[in-house]
Amino acid sequence: MLTASPRQSAHGRPRSPCMQRWIRLYSPLTMVAAAALSSAASGCFEPNDGREPPLDRIYFPTGLALSPDGDRLYVANSDWDLQFNAGSVQVYDAAQLRARLPRYCDSDADCGAPTTHCDLLPSDRGDVGVIAGSHWCVNPDALGPCGDQGIQASADRFLEPGLCGAIDNRDPELLLQSVGIGAFATGLVYRPNPARGGGRLFVPVRSDATLHWIDVRAGDTPGTEAHELECGQAGNGKCDAVHRPGHRDSERTRIGQDLPVEPFGADATEDGDAIVVSYQTEGKISLFTNDWDSLDGPSLADVLDGLPISPIHVRAIPVPQIARLDLQGAQELGYRPGFWVAFRGNAFLELFRYYDSGAASPAGPYLSLASADVLSTTATADVASIAIDGSKRKSCEAACAPSDTACLSLCAGVALDVFLANRAPASLLLGQTLSTRRAELGNDRLQVSDTIALDSGPSSVTIGNIIDAAGQPGRRVFVTAFDARTLTIYDPVTRVIEARVLTGRGPTALAIDDKHGLAYVAHFTDSYLGVIDLDRRHATFGTLILGLGEPTAPRGGP
Repeated sequence: MLTASPRQSAHGRPRSPCMQRWIRLYSPLTMVAAAALSSAASGCFEPNDGREPPLDRIYFPTGLALSPDGDRLYVANSDWDLQFNAGSVQVYDAAQLRARLPRYCDSDADCGAPTTHCDLLPSDRGDVGVIAGSHWCVNPDALGPCGDQGIQASADRFLEPGLCGAIDNRDPELLLQSVGIGAFATGLVYRPNPARGGGRLFVPVRSDATLHWIDVRAGDTPGTEAHELECGQAGNGKCDAVHRPGHRDSERTRIGQDLPVEPFGADATEDGDAIVVSYQTEGKISLFTNDWDSLDGPSLADVLDGLPISPIHVRAIPVPQIARLDLQGAQELGYRPGFWVAFRGNAFLELFRYYDSGAASPAGPYLSLASADVLSTTATADVASIAIDGSKRKSCEAACAPSDTACLSLCAGVALDVFLANRAPASLLLGQTLSTRRAELGNDRLQVSDTIALDSGPSSVTIGNIIDAAGQPGRRVFVTAFDARTLTIYDPVTRVIEARVLTGRGPTALAIDDKHGLAYVAHFTDSYLGVIDLDRRHATFGTLILGLGEPTAPRGGP
């Protein structure tokens, strides 16, 4: 166990990435991972200490996000074992990555070219053993279904599931750009820029107690770098101080509050105008306001303290269309955007409202506690992640004319489906909201009605689509389990677990490509990404079909 004292910033407040807290609060790490940590450096790093990180390496990934078109994949790497002085954010060409996936087939006719055939029969591959038919198109000149990647030995497939060896993430056709951030990034949030295209990434970073922000610029020409990372990086590739709110000495709220230490969870409103960050050791949350036109990016607006200890997860609540009109001044409903916050070891959520700098908050933007809801289906709770499905409400709103406030008001009453990944006991909690049509404290209230048993160590829950047996999108809930190294796929309509996918060690973040029927999973323990087939028409549905980046065991582990 590390015992180093927190570092001090230039204006005297502590900054601590203290790793014993990372073990206790980030995820239920295995003993192997904990042993790897104990053999690492014996102190907490400032971002300028130690060795420069290899920015082209996937290294303890903790955050994933896809661009809206699904053609760019963003990855936050955390530098968890302190080998380097910083982490990184990378952008990959997901379209190129998809082009390298094996081509699925059920017969030779599916492969098109007469020189290829569909690999359907089991075969003895010598030192790698007998393998089942892959259902992939194979060129007769290739060395089996994996081509140059090669088939993994059975022992390797146990730790790193997938028939083929991983591909090199450093290929310049795949890895388009990487920038350096502080160590111990805990997540990654992407929001599109509503005015200029592209978007912005928000990354909470523990080592220097900041919220990094990185602009993603949209390209004008198909086939060029459609998204480019820009954070004032210098020749060493590191984001500058302007892009690390909280790191600047002058970064305080209007009443002189500093950014707390140990930032952990973060989420942003759908329009990206407000970001809320939780702090796992101080019982505090903070509010950043994001000006899309400002060169200074998000600014610290408010710090709310006096909360229960260990606020871990933050989730922005979708705003109904009628309330968007309200926020634009077209209505007078008094609705304000909300964020749910979950706390370590507490069986309740708290709802906070965001007030902007308009008439409701002349002194400036702030957060206010609106309500708390008990998770009554379980005596104890340790919510690691929350996912909200607003598709039913959006479908209702899409049928309304933009100016039909009566129709939009009715749609605002359509409940949101809410799913919570709970660590203790390991379970998926199922709930819904009440009406959100008005601004009383009673709206956006959560009712949890059922629980589904999960594998041990749930770490994230995500809403997305599979491609169903008819070739149509099918809504699903996806839950990664860090300890059990599984991905659970739950059908909320039939209310059954459709599949449990074996992953590599330490699955954490997940990104779903709805359009192409794929899931990207970040393997924290062995520092690589996996691609999972989500097409129900395939015999390979629910299996890991490609690895990106060479799997590397943590120091001190197998």
